[in-house]
Amino acid sequence: MSELGTTLDWVVEADISDILLGLEESRDESIIAVGSGGSFSAAHHLARLQQTFNGRVSAAMTPYQFRAEPTADAHCWIFSAGGSNVDVIAAVTAANRAEVAGVNAVTMRRTSALARFVGEDPTMRLHYLAVPSKRDGFLATNSLLAFCAVMTRAYMEMNGNAEGWRQIVAQMRQLIEGQISDSWRAAALQLTGLQHLVVLHGADTSLGAVDLESKLVEAGIVGVQMADYRQFAHGRHHWLAKNGRLSGVLALTSTRDRSLARRTLRLLPSDGPCAVIDVPGSPEEAQLASLLAAFYITEELSFARGIDPGQPGVPEFGRKLYSLTVGKADRRTRHQASVDRKRCVRPAGLSSKPHSGPSDSIEVAHRLFEEDLTSTPFGAVVLDYDGTVVDTQDRFELPREDLVAEVLRILHCRLQLGIATGRGRSAGADLRAVIPEEFWPLVTIGYYNGAVIRDLADTEPLDEPSQPSGQLDMVHDVLQRDDSTLRLTLRAHQLTVEPEAGLSKDKLWQHVRMLVDELELPLVRVVRSSHSIDVLDSSTSKLHVVDAVAARVQTAAVLRIGDRGRWPGNDYALLASPLGLSVDQVSQDLTECWNIAPEGIRGTRATLYYLRSVDVLDGIGRMRLEKDE
Repeated sequence: MSELGTTLDWVVEADISDILLGLEESRDESIIAVGSGGSFSAAHHLARLQQTFNGRVSAAMTPYQFRAEPTADAHCWIFSAGGSNVDVIAAVTAANRAEVAGVNAVTMRRTSALARFVGEDPTMRLHYLAVPSKRDGFLATNSLLAFCAVMTRAYMEMNGNAEGWRQIVAQMRQLIEGQISDSWRAAALQLTGLQHLVVLHGADTSLGAVDLESKLVEAGIVGVQMADYRQFAHGRHHWLAKNGRLSGVLALTSTRDRSLARRTLRLLPSDGPCAVIDVPGSPEEAQLASLLAAFYITEELSFARGIDPGQPGVPEFGRKLYSLTVGKADRRTRHQASVDRKRCVRPAGLSSKPHSGPSDSIEVAHRLFEEDLTSTPFGAVVLDYDGTVVDTQDRFELPREDLVAEVLRILHCRLQLGIATGRGRSAGADLRAVIPEEFWPLVTIGYYNGAVIRDLADTEPLDEPSQPSGQLDMVHDVLQRDDSTLRLTLRAHQLTVEPEAGLSKDKLWQHVRMLVDELELPLVRVVRSSHSIDVLDSSTSKLHVVDAVAARVQTAAVLRIGDRGRWPGNDYALLASPLGLSVDQVSQDLTECWNIAPEGIRGTRATLYYLRSVDVLDGIGRMRLEKDE
């Protein structure tokens, strides 16, 4: 408790850019926040922040609940101070197997089982909070304050309210220094000696209530019944009616619910003690203040019982309970995982397109797709770059060594390689850094989404026209006039639109798409990558790369691998083929664009799996898939 001020000072100065990046990616999606014990309070807080600031329905779950009910479309945030208990490892394993939209793990320890697991998967992010305070005792204090305050700061900065964050910090310092918390301690003393405590809270004090329930029960101080003021009215009050003499009431109040709390408390029976903790300020000030109140109340009640909440003593059966393994979950076969990925994107009852084949059964369609894939010889492989050759979060790094090794193997066997990228010269420079010069003539690159086709050996400047098309110019000018906060990069055949921090990618996509439609520009189209929105003219297509390598080997059969195969993804056209494989998103069509990698394998790891499945003989490739057991 004496180090709370140090922890708050660290939160104020900490570099949270990586957490901001993870939250930006989660902005337009639901969040499942996962934590156990004290970390569940942090999970509750994050889920509430996502709903409050971004309007996305989100939920806090325990690791066991999440393991049983993972949600693939949601982003998963996992909190664990130590990062080594069996339940948090079960949670991150479940997130990986369910292939949730994104996985972010937040911990106080750089080296732990959680850190090792996340570090092995480039599609996951580890956020290490190097809080200088000592490790918590049995109950979470400094780690929990850091978790919750960092998340509050991140959301307020994302939404342009740095001044509001500074006000919260000033109030928190007052509370920690005792200017208000002394009255909280006095209120807590009214509740000593009880067997049961009813904790009432409002919308702005839920964090404190959740954490009080956790701390008071975990330390064996008093039994807790938690309810908001109106839930309490729906039957929860019967406990006091029948057990009032053994029970007390602790009411957490704030500006928004002070009147309701006062009217509620007037109606309660007078045979038990009732204490009121009033927390001032805005909703976000009140949430963090209620958390501090939970710390001080726990301290007073525990010492009144003669219990050290940091070292309450753990019974032998409790140690055994903590160490119980969750048990192995049934793994999906590769076939089941592939089918589930398609099923998730197809509306229920949707029939196949007329050309999609003889059966609407996803299971049958998967079998037919793999039969065609393995029986078709191909003369080249075309790879998307960002998200496929390099993972999105590592897109400014060189490709991973094991993937490069497989690329060199197929090039050594004289199989032609194409790279279809939205980038310019940087992609060629990175590839030349890892591919020996002797293989450069075998590699064709389509820069700017296929607008400029070059051999890897060609290091001359890209000979783009000096002026973009009039239609791209028009979109650029309107966007620049309407919103100067966008990052706009205009090239001859491509306008790249990137949102600044705080701007929803979904809303930006809708805005750009609507703008193009309103301007009635038939010669441009809008696609999405993992990190930007691209407006392309009619001369631009990743299929140009397919055509270029196909002409070299004089065959139309080209294996294509990308990550954004679902419309409006920028690999949608590239993967719209019976030889189209995705390492992430798949299309609705049953005859093309499948992700057939094993469960939990995405991004560059899926690319590596596909490349390792390519056998090459005399410059001709065939897919050899492992048996599905």
